[in-house]
Amino acid sequence: MKDQKAIVIKCIKKDYPAFVIAGTDPCAVETMEHYLKVAREKGCSEEFLADMQDVIDEMALFQEQQPETIKVPD
Repeated sequence: MKDQKAIVIKCIKKDYPAFVIAGTDPCAVETMEHYLKVAREKGCSEEFLADMQDVIDEMALFQEQQPETIKVPD
């Protein structure tokens, strides 16, 4: 799985727009699942899709194991 932090740092260094969603956001998993669907439709590589699924699974596990950290953003 690609290092998510490294991807964000690369975007910042190159002044590329980026979208970051925290594991504490209750919308995170559903949002990423929709992104994965769109990525499949757009023809992203199987490696990318597998990495994305790993991130989704990691996020879902985090939310399951640490429900006290989940908070609607304000």
